[in-house]
Amino acid sequence: MIERLADNDGIRYRLTPNRSISWPGLVRVWLGLAVVTGCVVIGWTLAGVWLVIPFAGLELAAVGAGLWYTARKCARQEVITFGATEVVLEKGHQRREQQWQWPRTSVTILLDPEPHPWMREQVWLCSRGEEIPLADFLNPRESRELVTVLQSQGLHVTRRAREFVGIWF
Repeated sequence: MIERLADNDGIRYRLTPNRSISWPGLVRVWLGLAVVTGCVVIGWTLAGVWLVIPFAGLELAAVGAGLWYTARKCARQEVITFGATEVVLEKGHQRREQQWQWPRTSVTILLDPEPHPWMREQVWLCSRGEEIPLADFLNPRESRELVTVLQSQGLHVTRRAREFVGIWF
């Protein structure tokens, strides 16, 4: 998702993955699964199949770990700030973990062609020989919208030539 933020120093955009459910919602889903699994486990344990208990616990732990991992990946964000003389890129999950700062005149956009027609172009922010991948979590439509937004800020776009990797693409 591309969101324009209010900023006194310039123009700022926040890029985040699409999230269909919040962390409290995921916890509620996991608790619902735990209740259903608990009812099934109690039924089987009363029937004498006590060995189902550790496997149900492992299942709930695996589902919980998968939900946590997915929520962590969806909590990341990237913030691009276009100031009068510089461009600042910040990446992180709950806080800023990485930051790059370049003069505005040296920043360009590099587009890698999609490796397959169903995939999206990879967008890179380049400056002084440094190439930083930008918003690799966006879908193809949002990726094209991001390139349009970056072009509207005066950044030049270059496209790499397509390399044929295999027979089908």
